[in-house]
Amino acid sequence: MAIHEAVTSYEVTHLCNDIVAYRAAIRLTTTSGHRALLLFMDQQPADWLELHGAFSNVFLRIGEFDRMHHTLQSERPTFLTVISLLGIRAFNLTTGAEPPGEGPADDEALVGFMADVRASLAVGGGA
Repeated sequence: MAIHEAVTSYEVTHLCNDIVAYRAAIRLTTTSGHRALLLFMDQQPADWLELHGAFSNVFLRIGEFDRMHHTLQSERPTFLTVISLLGIRAFNLTTGAEPPGEGPADDEALVGFMADVRASLAVGGGA
């Protein structure tokens, strides 16, 4: 179980094979050493949460991947909660407290946004 533990690192894997049903995975590590494996598949199984001591597997629909990945890329800090207690299962990926209006009006965010635009234009052959 992990309750509101800070995520210290993550890894992303994309898959296409005949061995497993998931197409993407995100591996999370928290401050206590808990390791969560978020597995993204076409259909979410009824038994979507597995807890094994300091390890957990969370099976999610592939449509959730972009939101989870974006949160991990762009928000700091992020926190993980994975519990299964008295028949109640929960998975949360949460950000820390942020000031209202955070986003492109931020100087650093604006610089990053413009760098992304320039890179996209260079790759796409735009002006």
